[in-house]
Amino acid sequence: MKFEGKKIQSYGVESLVILFSIILSFYIEGQRDLNNKRLDKNKLITDLINTIDEDLNQLNYINKVVMGAVKNFNEILLDIDSENKTLSRSEIMTKMIANNIGISFFPQEGIFNQLIATGSFELIENQELKSLLLEIYNHQNNRNYATSYQIDLFSIKFNERVYNNFRLNTEYNYREGEIYGRPIVKSYTFNEKYYFSNEFYGLLSEGKQNGNDYIRLLDDISENYKQARIYAQYEIKD
Repeated sequence: MKFEGKKIQSYGVESLVILFSIILSFYIEGQRDLNNKRLDKNKLITDLINTIDEDLNQLNYINKVVMGAVKNFNEILLDIDSENKTLSRSEIMTKMIANNIGISFFPQEGIFNQLIATGSFELIENQELKSLLLEIYNHQNNRNYATSYQIDLFSIKFNERVYNNFRLNTEYNYREGEIYGRPIVKSYTFNEKYYFSNEFYGLLSEGKQNGNDYIRLLDDISENYKQARIYAQYEIKD
C-alpha cells in the first residue's frame, strides 16, 4: 500500500510538472507573440511619424495658398470700397484668377488604417495618442472633407461668374507651384458694372469667409498633428 501511495504521489508530481511546463510554454509563446506585436506596432508608429511630417508639409503649403487667396479677396474688396483707386485693372484680373481657394488637404490615412486592421492600435499605451489619432482621422477628417466640398462648390461658382462676366482668357504655367500651376491672364474685358455690383461684392466676401474658416480648420489639424507626433515619439521610447 505504501508503494502504491508513493507511485500515485509520483504520478501527481509528474503531472503537475507537465502541467506547469505546458502553462509556462504557453506563457512564453504568448509573451513572444506580444513582443512581436509590440515591435510591429512601434514600426507602424514610426511610419506614422513620417506620414505626419509629410502631412504637416502639405498643410503648411495649403495654408499659405489659402491665406494668399484671402489676401487677394480682401484687396479686391478694399479696391471696390475705394471705387477702384488702389488697384489697376490688370492687377485686379491677376488677383481674381490667383484665388486658388479650392485647394484641399488630403491626409494620408494608410498607416492609421493599418494600426486599426492589425490590432496594433489597441497596443498603444498612451491614451492621449489614441484619442488624438481618433480625433484626427475621424472627426477632423470628416470636417475637412465637408469643408473642402463646400469650398469646391464655391470655387466652381466663383470661376464661372468671373470668367463669364469678365470674358477672361488665360493660360497655365504648369512649371510654377508645388501642387498646381499658375494661371496667367492673356486677355479680358473689364465689366465695371459687374465689378461694382452687390453680387460680386457678396461673392468676394463669401470667398474671404470660406478661406478664413478653412485656415482655422487647417491650423487646428496642424496642432493636433504636432501633438500626436510628440506622443508617438514617447510611445516608441517606452
